[in-house]
Amino acid sequence: MSEREGVARLTRVATPSTSSGLMSPPRRRGPADGSHRGLLPVTGVATLTPKAQAVERKAQALRQVMGRFATGVTVITTYHRDTIHGMTANAFLSVSLRPPLVLVSLGRCRMGEMLPRTRRYGVSVLAHDQGHFAEHFAAQRVSPVEPAFVWHEGLPVLDGALAHLACRVVDVHPAGDHELWIGEVEHVYYRDGEPLLFYTGRFGTVRDLQS
Repeated sequence: MSEREGVARLTRVATPSTSSGLMSPPRRRGPADGSHRGLLPVTGVATLTPKAQAVERKAQALRQVMGRFATGVTVITTYHRDTIHGMTANAFLSVSLRPPLVLVSLGRCRMGEMLPRTRRYGVSVLAHDQGHFAEHFAAQRVSPVEPAFVWHEGLPVLDGALAHLACRVVDVHPAGDHELWIGEVEHVYYRDGEPLLFYTGRFGTVRDLQS
């Protein structure tokens, strides 16, 4: 794939299986008469401890609260071994103007494995009509339109986006179950237009999200 073609290889999303995802309970040998005195019933489902349940409740509550904080939507991209890697992210923010620094927060993901190798990432701020790309790079569904890219010194960013940033990784900070990737901005582009938004788990425009 040449850089000037600028077409990414679409990620194949694995077809979900019909399994519930739970392992079958192991077979246990009981007494010869078939009774199971002294054995608890086997369910195959793990039970959270009260402490773990409390932690999970707090995590879900925080997810719901932060879902009320409407944000723009970005696609983070990098390039490694003739392949474009991209992911949708809304945990993106400006850190500093002098020097120009931005931050993207990543959990355990493929992008987090790529950035230590590439040390660079692109940010594309999506326009209102690019929701299919947001879903595609979030591995929700394959985009009906193959994404096209423009390039800045070997770094791909999505064509048609409202804004582009090309960044060089200058620092990484672990933070809970995420890592904060600080990038120094080396190139910017922007245009006027209506942005794509993310609110309570949905992509859309202000009008879409009010309905």
